[in-house]
Amino acid sequence: MIDFDALVLKPASVIFQIRISVTPLVTQPGVPAYDANGVYNKRDLDVEMQDGTIFSDHEVSLGIRLWDFVVPPDQGDLITIIDTRHPAYGQQYWVGDSDEDGQGGAMLLLRKKEPPL
Repeated sequence: MIDFDALVLKPASVIFQIRISVTPLVTQPGVPAYDANGVYNKRDLDVEMQDGTIFSDHEVSLGIRLWDFVVPPDQGDLITIIDTRHPAYGQQYWVGDSDEDGQGGAMLLLRKKEPPL
């Protein structure tokens, strides 16, 4: 059996990862925030509306290695960028969605807008 995490995910994450702080509001209520690593990604999205106008937005995501977490962050938890070298330093997001990739990782879709109560 091939250990995809050890051969690919870990070496790649070491190169591209940034420091984050996870506040596990939903996954571990009452547990204090803790530091972790993730691979930050921001991509632009253009959506053509029915009337032909273009709605422009962006999507922010964070790739994580599941092995790095006892309980991985999930929907409703807070993520703060604490890597002072990164352009998003100080930005706080909440996890809007989490999708495991089946290879030892997960992609967290990050949102700026407050989650619905």
